[in-house]
Amino acid sequence: MGIESREYLRHEDDGSFDGQSRVTPMSIVTKIIIATAAVFVLQLLSSRGPGGMSTIEQWMVLRGDLLFGGQVWRLLTYAFLHDKQNLMHILMNMYLLFLLGRPAAQLTGEREFLWFYCISAIFAGMCSALFYQFMDVNPYVMGASGAVMAVFTLFAMHYPRQKLYLFAVLGIEVRWLLAMYVAFDAFPVVRALSAGHLGNNGTAHSAHLGGLLFGWLYFRWQMRFTSWWDRVAGRTSTAIRSKKTGLKVFNPRTTPEPDLSGRVDEILAKISEHGEESLTSRERRILRQASDQMKKRR
Repeated sequence: MGIESREYLRHEDDGSFDGQSRVTPMSIVTKIIIATAAVFVLQLLSSRGPGGMSTIEQWMVLRGDLLFGGQVWRLLTYAFLHDKQNLMHILMNMYLLFLLGRPAAQLTGEREFLWFYCISAIFAGMCSALFYQFMDVNPYVMGASGAVMAVFTLFAMHYPRQKLYLFAVLGIEVRWLLAMYVAFDAFPVVRALSAGHLGNNGTAHSAHLGGLLFGWLYFRWQMRFTSWWDRVAGRTSTAIRSKKTGLKVFNPRTTPEPDLSGRVDEILAKISEHGEESLTSRERRILRQASDQMKKRR
């Protein structure tokens, strides 16, 4: 079975009960691809002659001396740049992101996937910058490959036996394809460290390895950036306000069963946006309580 045959990759007409077709909101993966394509167009429009660096590249490309000089935004912006002389650079990255990012976003939730993609790009960029700093070279690094490798790893961890068909060629299980990527990117890095100098390969293998490592760590440690951010940003204000309302006296023998329909709708919406892993233990108890109420009514 190919990846295109999975249920979450099938395109079906979506209708509502009143016969009106509903407009499907644009996914976060599509938005990332559009943003990357827009930056690539800006690269072309602001290019200074054949092979010259464009104005937007000067501000967004990752370079060690500029990064460690305080221009930290380059750890993220470099992932939206691509080689103008090699169209396959952006096409392959965006194709893999489109193919694997959609099921990955369904696993994590839209908002969590955006966090995952951006932080994986930052992690991969830092790995690359530190590697080149150690090798005492200062190349320009650009491309979404590190972040895409993180997405690929996350997909492979969840669906290791899923066969992947790239451009309708021979299918291969994702776990073996992942092993091939690790070996392909690790060999040049190990060789450069052993020889003490880089070869003529212009590929940032260290950034690829950083993305592969980050995808594995995210899966292994069950990270949830949205939950962490919500705690840091103080989005637990609802619980804090409830503590300030004071005590309420009630007779448990005369108290009717609470209507949980509103809370269930909120929890289901949260699952749709952020994935089931984002639920708290209290929200899971509410779902079980609502299920018990429905059984009693039946």
